[in-house]
Amino acid sequence: MPFEIQIAVAKTNKYASRESGDTVELVERPAGGLSIVLVDGQGSGQAAKTLSLLVSAKAVALLKDGARDGTVARAVHDYLHTFRQGRVSATLEILSVDLVSKTVITSRNSDTPLLLGAGGVYEVRACGAGPIGIRRHTKPVLDQFAAEPGLQVAIFSDGIVHAGERHQRPFDPLAFARAHLGPDLPAQHLADTLLAEALARDAGRPDDDMTVVALALRPRGEYPPVRRLVTVLPLA
Repeated sequence: MPFEIQIAVAKTNKYASRESGDTVELVERPAGGLSIVLVDGQGSGQAAKTLSLLVSAKAVALLKDGARDGTVARAVHDYLHTFRQGRVSATLEILSVDLVSKTVITSRNSDTPLLLGAGGVYEVRACGAGPIGIRRHTKPVLDQFAAEPGLQVAIFSDGIVHAGERHQRPFDPLAFARAHLGPDLPAQHLADTLLAEALARDAGRPDDDMTVVALALRPRGEYPPVRRLVTVLPLA
């Protein structure tokens, strides 16, 4: 069955901070497919943004060269560990649709879970690999899923999963997905809905930078196939 790849991002910065330390990059894979890179730099503000841009640029360059996702994660870790002498950390998550293997691949160095939906049935996959840049032999956690219509995947920066803790209203993405999400939803709806709930848990004043990256594989009926990329960037 023909299907389309939908990838959407919804993000916001920490309250009273002008710059988000989270960086998201989208890249076409040279053999076919797409990869999206999510980096959360240590701390917040401009220093975190500079770090996340450094890490994401390295990851994107390697993906464009055809390196495999797990290899990219290890190489970027080695680069950051050497460049900053193990003193700075960042989380690195790569979400890919590989048209060669016809799979969705996730490579994660973070402590945040992955939300997985198939036909409206949701589960989370823990990570626990920890950030890159600190420990010498850090490795990513890799998951692979068949690229089939109905698949949904969401990855997060830690501002999402820790939302509401200060207000004793912790956010549980899995419970929320089971109650409010469903099959065949557009990726943008997934990203916007999850971010909106996290913001509500923080009473509209996020305690940390927040980013949701959502993937949805949906049946395609349009012909000829048209690729679209839409970006909305609010300015102060």
